[in-house]
Amino acid sequence: MPDKDDSGFNFFIHLTTQVMKKSVFIGIDVSKSSLDVVVFLPVSPEKFVHKKLANSPSGFRKLMRWITTDHDLETCLFCLEDTGNYSVGIAYFLADHQAHVCVESAYRIKHSMGIQRGKSDPADAQMIARYAYRFADQLRLFSSPSDSVAQLKALMSFRVRLIKQKTRLAVAIAETKSLQDVVDISFMISSMDKQLKIINEHVKQCDLKIEQLIQQDQQLHHQAQLLLSIPGIGKVIAAQVLASTQGFTKFDNWRKFACYIGTAPFPHQSGTSIRGRTKVSSFANKRLKALLNMGAVNTLKNDNEYHRFYDRKVKEGKHHMVVINSIRNKLISRMFAVIRRDSPYVYLQVD
Repeated sequence: MPDKDDSGFNFFIHLTTQVMKKSVFIGIDVSKSSLDVVVFLPVSPEKFVHKKLANSPSGFRKLMRWITTDHDLETCLFCLEDTGNYSVGIAYFLADHQAHVCVESAYRIKHSMGIQRGKSDPADAQMIARYAYRFADQLRLFSSPSDSVAQLKALMSFRVRLIKQKTRLAVAIAETKSLQDVVDISFMISSMDKQLKIINEHVKQCDLKIEQLIQQDQQLHHQAQLLLSIPGIGKVIAAQVLASTQGFTKFDNWRKFACYIGTAPFPHQSGTSIRGRTKVSSFANKRLKALLNMGAVNTLKNDNEYHRFYDRKVKEGKHHMVVINSIRNKLISRMFAVIRRDSPYVYLQVD
């Protein structure tokens, strides 16, 4: 694995001692149209106060009025599941109002709270509140990204949807053409070709919008140029990494980011009977992992340090995908390194 741990590269917003001493823990179960909110007080562990509010700006304001009527906001810690677009509004609202809020993985919350029997929205909110209380010393505060980063994340998500539509339509066209010797499919092919042309145009427009957005933001543009100096890192990978790391403020070192996207290897051993091979986890951001896989493969198309590294490791008996994963991790470490050093990539011999 390349490079040493960047211990000084720490952009995380950690909970301070003051935050860890919160006395009011508020769990929020987020759905498309509603928020189930539960207030948990450690001094009364058997008592939970529940309220259901709309998942809308008016519901957010009611939540704030309700909480601040009975509690000092400084003593409160809000916690909610990351449910994608549904949880963005409430998370931004609370952060903008100087509330301490944590946005956690639903999987992490569920599997850290023991056996759960039955399920309901109030029960889920109660579980989230208890989770915030039990793990307050390990949680990290949510911080609203800049407007440019937030828009970049939205554009990259939209681009992924367009690519999926394009892929599905291309497959449908290929499958439909298999009928051309049996029935007249000219209308269907013509219709799908027009749809595919429109989607391709939208992809181009989306890419242009992403490029313009990065160029207009001085920090994003500077970081993008640093990333693009690394062989194997193209515009799409650079934009996706900037969005996923929120401009390199969400992860404090490259190893944690590698774990997040699923390229960090972990041992699989227990006692004397289980001696599995070291492998990556299936819990990953597979979209970004796939992009980095393409970047790693592209580095092998030319005679460079990565190609020489690949040839040497394969001759040593390493499996093809093990070496590709090593190259992915090298790309990740170099991306974090150029940002930390604030200087372009320097071409050196790969170890």
